[in-house]
Amino acid sequence: MRFDRIRLSNFKPYGDADLQLTEGVTVIHGINGSGKSSLLEACFFALYGSKALDGTLDDVITNGEEETEVDLWFTHDGVSYHVSRRLRAYDDRVDHDCTLEATAGSDVTRDGATAVRRFVTELLRMDADAFVNCAYVRQGEVNALINASPSQRQDVIDDLLQLGTLEEYRERAGDARLGVEDVLNAKRAVLEEKEKRIEEKEEKGLHDRLNGLESELSELDDQVDHYETQREQATETRSEAAETLATYEEKRSELATVESTIESIEESIRETEREREEHLEAVREVRERIDEREAAVDNAVEAAGLDAPTAAAIADRRS
Repeated sequence: MRFDRIRLSNFKPYGDADLQLTEGVTVIHGINGSGKSSLLEACFFALYGSKALDGTLDDVITNGEEETEVDLWFTHDGVSYHVSRRLRAYDDRVDHDCTLEATAGSDVTRDGATAVRRFVTELLRMDADAFVNCAYVRQGEVNALINASPSQRQDVIDDLLQLGTLEEYRERAGDARLGVEDVLNAKRAVLEEKEKRIEEKEEKGLHDRLNGLESELSELDDQVDHYETQREQATETRSEAAETLATYEEKRSELATVESTIESIEESIRETEREREEHLEAVREVRERIDEREAAVDNAVEAAGLDAPTAAAIADRRS
């Protein structure tokens, strides 16, 4: 990653500044308080916004001014980008406008401070703290590094490169791995128990029962569909009946008369049915008496020992 150009307006001690950075090493020198650190901070601010500042957004606007502008051009992995940030101070707030666009090698665009910061973090694979610590050694830290003992110097380097944080993450990852293994072992035990139960269920023929229940369910679904069809037909019939009743409302009196006549006829029919039953009962009784008498005659013929022709003649007379 390489900074190509930085342009400032009302950023801390800078009223207007426009610095082109060419290939090679660029040395910026000056007395304390001349703005060397502010120039680097402007680059960090352009990339990461307020996350890269030691103070607040209000602190970067030059005293007596109401707005500041920072534009940064940089190149990374063969693609050139331009980041623009605008701050406007009001009574109790600061408006922050930010855009990023690729000027060569890509068509990337981002709008908004949060969107730009996330894109830069993903692009450089470093957040604001990691980038600042890797690119910038603050005043006093060099002397502390020179005058430190070997162990202290290692601690200073670790702090600068955030190796302590990496070690913490490594320990957390190790603890997480152990935790995952514990969870995995517990899940495996549960899985084995489930498989054992499944085997027991299979031995009980639950699959056959399931298939039978599914067949019953399919039949019930068919019946439900059938009943739904009947219900729809019944609903249509009811609607048609309601329309018919509404159409023939005036004939209800005639229907009442007809119903009365029908009741009379039905009563006559019931009376006739009773008489028919009585006659049938009388016929049955007569038939029974005939059967009894025929049986008596047959018995008498047998008792008398009549010959076949005589018995035949008696049978003809009976018929």
